[in-house]
Amino acid sequence: MSAPHLVVAGAGIGGLATALCLAQRGIAVTVVEKRTGFGELGAGLQISANSGRVLDGLGLTLPLKRVGVSSHGLSVRRWRSGSEVVAMPYQPEQMPTPFRLLKRSDLHTVLLDAVRTMPNIRLLVGRGVEDAREEESGISIRLSGQNGQGETIHGLGLIGADGLWSRVRDLTGDASPPTFTGYEAWRATVPARPGDKPRVTLHLGPARHAVHYPVAAGREINIVVVRQAEAAREGWSREGDRTIITEHLSGAAPALRELTATAGDWLVWSLFDRKPAAMAKGRIALVGDAAHPVLPFLAQGASLAIEDAAVLARLLAERLGHEGAAGVPMAMTDYAKARAARVARVQAESRGNGRNYHLGWPLSLARDLALKRLGPTGLSRRYDWLYDWRDNS
Repeated sequence: MSAPHLVVAGAGIGGLATALCLAQRGIAVTVVEKRTGFGELGAGLQISANSGRVLDGLGLTLPLKRVGVSSHGLSVRRWRSGSEVVAMPYQPEQMPTPFRLLKRSDLHTVLLDAVRTMPNIRLLVGRGVEDAREEESGISIRLSGQNGQGETIHGLGLIGADGLWSRVRDLTGDASPPTFTGYEAWRATVPARPGDKPRVTLHLGPARHAVHYPVAAGREINIVVVRQAEAAREGWSREGDRTIITEHLSGAAPALRELTATAGDWLVWSLFDRKPAAMAKGRIALVGDAAHPVLPFLAQGASLAIEDAAVLARLLAERLGHEGAAGVPMAMTDYAKARAARVARVQAESRGNGRNYHLGWPLSLARDLALKRLGPTGLSRRYDWLYDWRDNS
C-alpha cells in the first residue's frame, strides 16, 4: 500500500470511522479485526449532532437516512406512575443535523459498506494485535492469526479501537483494569406500534431505569432496562432469563410493562467503567472505549468514538503534510491533548446521570422538581456544550 499508512486495531464503529476519516484525507489504512466476521452485536444507538456532523462529512447522510429514525425529542417519565416529568421536543426538519436513532448493526453496516468502497483501506479479519515495536520511522505490529499463524505488518502508527478490554491500551503501559459498576443492561427489540411518536422515552426509578426509542427505519423499538446486579460477567453479552426481567418490571408503569411484554429474547451486558487513558504514547493512539469507555447514561459512547476519529485524522494529516513520518508521534500527542478535557467531561456527566437516574425517595422528588424548573429550553441548553461540538477543521 502507498505511504503514508497507518494500522487500526478493531473493526467496530470507532475503528471503521477512524479508517474512513483517515482515508478521506489521503492516508492509507489497514484495519485488523480479531473476529473472523464483521458482525456487530448490540441493540440501539443514539447519534447526536456532534458525531452526526462527522458522519455527514463522510458522505453517509443518505444511507443513514435509510436505516435510521430522526428523533422528535425526549420524554422523561416516572417509573411507577409513568407520569411525564419533562419533555424536550425536537423538530428534525429544522435541524441541519438530526438526532438519529439507529440499530448498532445498521450503523456498523453503513460504515463497513463505505470502507469497502475505499481503495486505500484494507481489511484483515481473524487477526489480533499481539505486540508492537516502535522504530525510527514507524512501528512494527505483530499479529496473531488463525491456526497459530501470525504475521508482522508495518505502519507509521497504530490506532487502538479495540474496545473496553483493549490489547493496544495494554501496549501503552496502561493496564488498569475495567471495574464493575454494579449495574447490568438488559436489551431487546420489539415491533414498532402504529402511531408511536419517534422519540426517546426515559423512565427513572430507584436503582433502575429504562429507555426506549424507534430504530430500523421505524420498524422496531429498541428497549434497554438497567438494573442492579451482584456480579459481573466479562464479554459483550449473554442471554437473559425472562423471568428475572419480568419480575424487575412488575412495579413499572402499565405502558412500560406492556411494551416490554412483547419482547422475545433479552441480551444482558454487565456495565464496566474505566478511567481515561493517556490516549497516546509515541506512535500509538487510542480511540473510543479503548481510551475512555462511557457509561450509557448520556448515550455518547459511539458518538465520542466518532469524534475521536475525526480529530485524530485531521491532526495526523496536518503533521504528515508538514513533517512526514517524523510528525506522527507529535500528531498523536496533539490528539491526546485536544481530547483529554472533553472525554473526561463526558465520562463524568454520564456517571452523574447514572446517579441521578437511580435516586430513591425523597431525592428523586428533588430531581424531578429540578427537571421541571429547567423545562424544555433549560434542559436543551444544559447540553449545548455536548451537541454543538465541531471539529476545528
